[in-house]
Amino acid sequence: MKRWILIFCAVALTMVSCGRNQSGDGKEGEPTSRVPVKAVPVQLGTLQKTLTIYGRLLPRQVTTLSSQFPGRIATLSLAEGDRVAAGQVVAVIRSPKAEALQQAADGTTSFLQKEMHPISLRAPIGGVVTRKFRFAGDVVAAGEPILEILDDSSFFLRGDLPAAYLPEVRVGQTITVTFPDLPEETFTTTIGAINGTVDPATQTAEMRALLPNPHRRLKADLFARIRIIVKSTPEALLVPRDAVLQDPAGAYVFVVQRGIAQRRAVKTGLQNRSQTVVLSGLAEGDSVVVLGNFELQNGMAVEVQHP
Repeated sequence: MKRWILIFCAVALTMVSCGRNQSGDGKEGEPTSRVPVKAVPVQLGTLQKTLTIYGRLLPRQVTTLSSQFPGRIATLSLAEGDRVAAGQVVAVIRSPKAEALQQAADGTTSFLQKEMHPISLRAPIGGVVTRKFRFAGDVVAAGEPILEILDDSSFFLRGDLPAAYLPEVRVGQTITVTFPDLPEETFTTTIGAINGTVDPATQTAEMRALLPNPHRRLKADLFARIRIIVKSTPEALLVPRDAVLQDPAGAYVFVVQRGIAQRRAVKTGLQNRSQTVVLSGLAEGDSVVVLGNFELQNGMAVEVQHP
């Protein structure tokens, strides 16, 4: 009997000793070790969900200039890259008949002068010469191309919009456009049109916008990065995505209060790659754990690590 009493006392003393080891320095409920975590305050701000697609610039208007009559090009001084204004004389064509008359007569009569009058070709649009097919002195047939002129005052921006985002993107939405070849330039415009059909191979719909080019820095076929804001939540409570955990009961976070991690159920809303909107369960300024939260349990003592 005495033996059993001694064993019982030893077990009781061991349990008391373990309990004291788990509590602090002899004070009940005060842990000796704390879990190191990182925490940040809940902030108030605006969260945007964005979609990035890619596209390129297409000419809005390109025209090929040719003569309606056969003849020899008497004057053509423009080169590729030169700018022209609408209505500007860009070439002068002398007809074969005029050349023959000039060789057969001295051109002193008014009749001969009228017959030898050259044909002036004028640019139908303003822009930049992108191709030169013929040169001064060349003989051209009627309808043969001489110059190509591109109107670069604005361009069509074309991009492929994934079909999954069609419900969130609409005509008139503002888009931000950047170009890898123009890293310091940012352009803003609005969506002008979205194709009514989806490409069955890529499951994308063509999106088009008009992009003004007042400084003439944009060029046709430039590769573009298009950023579309598909959703926006202003004045929202924001936490890092790493702060939000999930289990069968739903979303939750750990809030640090007086060195203790408290599990807090939350309702979340819009999120992007780095942040999540919290609709309920938190208040501005609450300190939420963003690193070390996977190992936590409700009521654990924690020590917030500062950078």
